[in-house]
Amino acid sequence: MQPTTRFDPRVSGLSQQVKTLASPQEVYFEKARDIRAEYIDGALHLYRHEDILAVNKHPDVLGNGGGGGSFGHDGKLIPLEIDGPDHKKWRRLLDPMFSPKRVQVLEDQIRRLAVDLIENSRAAGGAEFNSEFCTPLPCQTFLGLVGAPIEDLDFFLEFKEGVIHPKGDTTEEIEANMAVAGGKLLDYFGRFLQDKRKHLDDDDVIAELLRSEVGGEPLAEFDLINILFLLMFAGLDTVTASLSCLIAWLGRNPEHRQILVDTPELLTPAIEELLRYESPVPLGMRYPVRDIDLGDGLVIGQGEQISAFWAAANVDPTYHEDPMRVDFRRPRVGHMTFASGVHRCLGSHLARLELRIAMEEVLARIPRYEVDVGALAYDNVAVRTVTNLPVVIA
Repeated sequence: MQPTTRFDPRVSGLSQQVKTLASPQEVYFEKARDIRAEYIDGALHLYRHEDILAVNKHPDVLGNGGGGGSFGHDGKLIPLEIDGPDHKKWRRLLDPMFSPKRVQVLEDQIRRLAVDLIENSRAAGGAEFNSEFCTPLPCQTFLGLVGAPIEDLDFFLEFKEGVIHPKGDTTEEIEANMAVAGGKLLDYFGRFLQDKRKHLDDDDVIAELLRSEVGGEPLAEFDLINILFLLMFAGLDTVTASLSCLIAWLGRNPEHRQILVDTPELLTPAIEELLRYESPVPLGMRYPVRDIDLGDGLVIGQGEQISAFWAAANVDPTYHEDPMRVDFRRPRVGHMTFASGVHRCLGSHLARLELRIAMEEVLARIPRYEVDVGALAYDNVAVRTVTNLPVVIA
């Protein structure tokens, strides 16, 4: 089946069915259990772990960029929307900038900020944690790492919302609004980089990119912008979303939270298990450049648009044992929250560090926090986020 129009999961497909559900896992579980693959709105939706893993690792399947730029910017974002040898070239440059060793030096800074934010909320008897904790903690950390001004955080958040959660009821409206947000960021960096070139000795990612060479040549301005465009929305959204999901889930399941208070050594595997279950990034698009045979009669044609649901793979009962049960001692988590294959998330090490420190401090300082379950609001389109997260601290 060849697509006739570009598929946008923000206005089509399964994303709209689960848009505001508090527990979309039930829908994802049923899909993975009962339906291996299906067409919705012209895109082939894949739900099972093994199929999606095979697609993600297949050399003849392109990533998100196989359908062209998709975030309000004509250029393909680096490395998310680049494939083949060029993707490897850019990952060789960028991976060390977000390696475990590089991000580990941020631990004390992240912890101090987490403590300050929690203590402010505790002094007030509670807070709306999405805006008062889940947003400032990773966003301020990320801006410091890359070398963008923290005082411009509101501008960057407005850009991020305009690109990740654009307003509009049709693909055309969404793309127009993304283009407006993207244009503002391009204008901003056009001016910012002029000044940054005067400070090449700074110890941050942008300064390092400005000092770097690829193929013996300095980075072209166009390539640099394509890297920064991706970093600014990826780094300001996914950890915020993940943290909001973890805090909300543990608030709704206090018996599991108490396990972590009593057994803190379980926190790291618990975070992995909750990332599996909550799946903050629910899907990714893939594009085969030739026919792909996944076995047992499932052949994906060249040029198909594939909506690969990591969130369904994460609760796939054909792969995970009892996937709807959250088990902090699960022997094999194997989740796809950070995708898989060559397009595995560049910032996964930073995300894990931030989540661990944030939850260590939450559990140590406000172990009996409560969430107003009736006031929780979820948005599951593009990135699963608890957009309203009222926390009461006794």
